[in-house]
Parts: sequence; structure tokens; C-alpha cells
Amino acid sequence: MTITSTEKDIATLAARFVNNTHRHVFLTGKAGTGKTTFLRYITSHTHKQAVIAAPTGVAAINAGGVTLHSLFQLPFGAYVPDTKLPAGLNQNINTRESLIRGLQIRGNKRRLLQELELLIIDEVSMLRADLLDAINTVLQVVRRQGNVPFGGVQVLFIGDLLQLPPVVKDQEWQVLQRYYNSPYFFDAQCLQGPHKPLYIELDKVYRQSDDKFIRLLNNLRHNQLLPQDAELLNRHYQPGFRPAPDDPYILLTTHNHKADTVNREALQKLPGKSYFFEADIDKDYPEHMFPLEATMELKAGAQVMFIKNDPTGEKRFYNGRIGKVAEINDNGFQVEFPDDMVKVKVEKYEWQNIRYRFNETTNEVEEEVLGTFRQYPVRLAWAITVHKSQGLTFRKAVLDLGGAFAPGQVYVALSRLVSLNGLVLSSPVPAVLPNQDQAITGFAGSAGQEPLEDVLATESQTYLKNSLQGCFDFGPCAGHLRLHLANYTKDEQRSTRQKHLLWAQELEAAFRKEKEVADKFGQQLAGLVAQQPLNLDQLETRIRAATDYFRPRLKELSRSVLTQAGKVAEEKKTKQYQAELRELESHLFRVQQQLEKAAALLTSFREGKEFTKQALPPTEERQQLLAENNLPPKSRSRAQRATEPKAPGEKKEKGQTQEESYKLYREGKSIEEIAALRGLAHTTIEGHLARYVQSGAIPVEQFLDPVKLEQILTVARTIDTDQLSPIKQLLGDEFSYTDIRFAVAFAKGLKSK
Repeated sequence: MTITSTEKDIATLAARFVNNTHRHVFLTGKAGTGKTTFLRYITSHTHKQAVIAAPTGVAAINAGGVTLHSLFQLPFGAYVPDTKLPAGLNQNINTRESLIRGLQIRGNKRRLLQELELLIIDEVSMLRADLLDAINTVLQVVRRQGNVPFGGVQVLFIGDLLQLPPVVKDQEWQVLQRYYNSPYFFDAQCLQGPHKPLYIELDKVYRQSDDKFIRLLNNLRHNQLLPQDAELLNRHYQPGFRPAPDDPYILLTTHNHKADTVNREALQKLPGKSYFFEADIDKDYPEHMFPLEATMELKAGAQVMFIKNDPTGEKRFYNGRIGKVAEINDNGFQVEFPDDMVKVKVEKYEWQNIRYRFNETTNEVEEEVLGTFRQYPVRLAWAITVHKSQGLTFRKAVLDLGGAFAPGQVYVALSRLVSLNGLVLSSPVPAVLPNQDQAITGFAGSAGQEPLEDVLATESQTYLKNSLQGCFDFGPCAGHLRLHLANYTKDEQRSTRQKHLLWAQELEAAFRKEKEVADKFGQQLAGLVAQQPLNLDQLETRIRAATDYFRPRLKELSRSVLTQAGKVAEEKKTKQYQAELRELESHLFRVQQQLEKAAALLTSFREGKEFTKQALPPTEERQQLLAENNLPPKSRSRAQRATEPKAPGEKKEKGQTQEESYKLYREGKSIEEIAALRGLAHTTIEGHLARYVQSGAIPVEQFLDPVKLEQILTVARTIDTDQLSPIKQLLGDEFSYTDIRFAVAFAKGLKSK
């Protein structure tokens, strides 16, 4: 993926700030300006060790990352950046002291955070200030750099503050307001003063092309409803509007229960049989992260919306395209569109629950897939909430905005449309818009006025100087070698390791000699980078000469360690020793990587280009050295896997039918036993059995006691929904998703009788 632009293009400048400087960046922009495209570009091009995280599970899945809580192992609840709670408070609120005391970050997770260079936080509008301060504390402690924000990690914040706000309970804010001016991330204490992120706003709108509509949206985005704007919008007010059956309008409303009711009633009115499609859930995929319902009910003629782009690249559908189910049976369905004669056979899409790990062989941050969720990437689309419509694009929509209750919702709803031509209002726009939070207005208004190009020139030069000096700092690796040598403490009779003490001493002495040379060169380098203006020719000559000097010597040290690891692998009781040698060699390899990076960084600076991973030299020699010592090859990145061609018709083997789960259940097997026997997630088995609860073949009392059942049904009727998550939010932790799933299935069965 590329961002094609001129030097003055905002997206290009933003990418250079991320890759060529160490500044924290807040990238924002109106809906449709390309924030998601920018995120994907950075993740596939940055030369930095980077991870993606988001405040919620669904946001993390959509961004292709992890939740902030899981990445930093944060406790739930509010956090105050103080050692103790203010007197008189006994709430369950975390402090700096309790957070540090409870940290359990060890092993690979600790190494991951220590090697991290770039933290990307998506949907940052939902990120609370106290959570960001907690993240800052964790990184400072784990990286042992308490004097700099985030322990020296650069942070890229992405999002639109005028969309989803952070959620803070009233009782929490009673405490937090003593420390924060607002709950928004930019008021975190770690971002104050000189650490404030650079504010960059994408301004090119790709979704709309009508200048009049774009100006109207700009006004709404800043919570301004001019009389002429209201008059223009209310021309589209059509009370009682009912679209023709073949006209793909979607209703945007402000409340979940209304959207659920519209979709459910529209589906029930369709003639014909209902078909149920179960998600294939493999291994660890928590229910609160499900991108769709695990059981999807569809009929022929159902209006559906795709929630993903066509993964084949043929652009048959896109995120937000609406069509109707044309042909359907137990094995799947096709969707047709009013403006296209071609029917699309829908295939299941795979969402992944991942975690990040640090590969100590390749010295790279990698993704490990913990579990997958495979389901057809569509949902019923007669109606959708404004909240869930974010990121989608519609050609035709009916907007019910009379109940818009949060600042920005009117803007979000209207900005989903390509143009005003497809707009219908079921109620007039509010005469007065909800007040916009003044904290947002103040933060946006305080953005620096200095041209971005000038800031970039200064910051990139600072980054170049610091990075070049850091690349020739052999101190950290020397420290690891000293620690390794200190572990040879037992006599030869008690430890196999002790037989290799002489080898370890020679290795440490050899590297110490190279460090002495590097220290002297570092002093020369400090003088060179202090010159104004920089003498780039002289710098490049010295950097390349130093790299040519150290490269063969460091490679020989790496080879010595890997050869040693191969030797001891043949001896008994050396597993721990082998692991230590592998880790030690990874630190030596890191020094080699730094040297190569220094030369590439200097070249990109000279040429005035963005420094990306593509500018780094290939590592074929490294791969050969690993292979010679029977070490695993470099893993493929997500970007590499995504570009690999798939075999035609490649598809995972379809799971067995619900009847097999039912048969095993009737034989007396529990849900857990059935899941283990069939190699499926227990939630998948629950979905199978819920079908039989709905049909009455299995009494619901086998899963739920009558009191719990009635409580769940009461809540479901009150909020008028059969969606599990809204019901769970109201009921709390006393009720599991399993309880709610079977109760909802029972209720559906009653309605169908």
C-alpha cells in the first residue's frame, strides 16, 4: 500500500514525522479523510518496532491489533497518578504504587516492551487520560526510563475527537477531576508541557465530492448549525418515508434497541424459511470481542450490509455496501445489488485474536494468532446505530436524528453519506445541537501555528543525531555479556555450563575490545553531529568506514555464540543454557542491525526521503547463518501474508453439523466435553445447542434456572433487543453470555410459535 502525494501532502508529512522523528503525533481528520489508510501504510512501512492497540476489543480487532489492557496487563478501574489515594476515599481505584506492585510482566512480554519503539493507538477518542497515564507508568518501569514519557517510546495517536468520547462514571470523575481537566487522552499528565503530541489533521475528504455538502459537514463537525445548513438539510425531511422494496436505504438511528427492533421485524415479515449460520470459533476468541453475532439468521430477500472490503481485490463489495440475499440454503448464500447484475457468493471472513511477541531470533516484533472467528461478513441492514456506522459509507440512508444525544452524532451520521442526494430525514434536524466539550475545542485551538515542514526539518535532524549516536552505543550489549559471564558460578562437577567458562571469558573480552573502539568513535561522532550545518559528506564517510570495520568482527562473535549453542545442544541438562546463548546472540545481532540502520538512515536524510523498512538492507546472510545452526527462519509478517496469493477456492474445511453436537449432548456429554471431542470452541457448541432450545427439542431449564431466565427475559423485553451484549451490560457479571444465549434462544422460540 502506498500513499501517493506531493511533499506538501499532509499524509506524507505525517508519515515522515512517524518514521523520521521521535515526536508523539496525534493524527486526526474528518470522516473519510483516510485515517485507516494511513494506519495500514505505517504498519507496513515503518522501520520501527511497532504494535497497534486500541481502548476496546472491537476497536482492536478492526485495527488489527490488541487491547491496551491486554498489552500492558492493566487492571480495570480508574487510575490516579499518585502514590496514594486522597484521604477519605476507599473506592477501588488504582494508584501508581498499587499498579507497580501488581505488575506481572516477565519473560517475552517484558522484552517486547523493552524493544518497543512505536506504540500506535487507534480510536483514541475513547482513550481516557488516566488510562494513558497508567500506560506511561508501566512503560517507564519496565524500560527503566522513568525520566521520559512512555519510557522513551514514541506514540502515534489516531482518531477523531468529535466522534466517540471516553466513558467515565460519575463516581470515578469525582476522584479523577482532582488530577485532570477533562477525561480526554490529551489531558493526561504525561502529555503536558513539551511532551504534547504534534497535532496533524488530514483535510482531504475522499468520501464526498460535493463542496456544499463538505462545507455543511465541516460546520457540523465544529458543532455549528447555521440557518442555511438547517434549511438545506430539512429539504430532505420526509415524514413517514417508506423506501421501495428494491431501494437499498438503511435507517441510521441513535439507539441500539430501535435498530434491533427494525431489523428483527423486517426479517420476520419476509416470507420463507430462516437459515442459521454459526460462526467457526477456534481456540481463544473471547465473546466480548465477537465482531458479529455467533449465530446469524437470514432469509431470502433480507437486506444486508457488508462490514468488510472484498479480500480478493476484485472490489465486488466494500465496507458498507448494501444488497439483498438472493439465493440461500444451508450451505451459504449469494447477495445481489440493485446497481449490479452480478451476484456475489459470500464467503466466510476470518477475524484474528492476536498477541504480540518479540522474536529473539530475528529481533522483530511479531504477531501470534491466539484464536480465530470465521463468519459471513454481513449484518442485517434495514437499520444500524450511528455508533456502529462509523467507518462505513452509504449511498442512501434514512436518518432518524431527533434523539441525537451526544455531541458529534449528527455529524457522524451525515458524514456516512456520499452525497445529499441519498439523504432522507425521518425527523427534522435538531434546532440546537448538543454542546461540544470545550476541552476538545481548546485542544484543537492550541495546535501550533508553525508550518509542519519547518517542524519536520528540525525534528528529523534531532532524530538523526540521536539515532546515529545510539547506533554506535555498544554499552547495553556489553552489559548483557557481563551478566552472562556472571552466571558461570558453579564448579564444573555441578554445572555443564562451567566447562565453558574460558570460552565465555574470551567472548566478553573480545567484545569489550570492540566496545573500546566504538566508544572512541562515539566521541568523534558527537563532534560531527554537533556541527552546524551538518557536514553530511563527512558523516557518511565516517559512518560507512566504521560500519565496514565493525561488521565482520561482530558477525564473527555472533557465529561463535551460535556455534557454541550448537555444541551444548548435544549435551544433557543444557536447555536453559542454550536459551541464554540464543538471547545473548540476539543482542549481538541487534548491534549489527543498528550499524546497518545508521547508514540507511543517513542516506534517507541526505535524499530528503521518508525512512521506511524497505530502505534497510536485506538479511540473507543472517538467514543462512541461522539455517546452518538449525534455528527457525524469519517469520512472515502480517503484511507479507496478506500479499501472498491464495490458491483458487482455498477454504477451511467446514465444521460438522449442529446435529452432531445435539447427538453428543443427548448421549450425556457436557458442552465442554463436546467441544473437546469435536475440537471446537465451547461457544460454538452453545450456538449449536441454542438452536434446539429455540425449537423446543431441549428444555431451556437444562441450562438456566427459572429465576435467572425470567430476569434475562425481562431485561430483553425492556430494551427490546435479542442482542447479547446490550443485555449483558445491564445484567452485569452475575449473568454469563451462556445464560443470555440460551434465554434469548428460548424467547425466539416462543415468538415463532
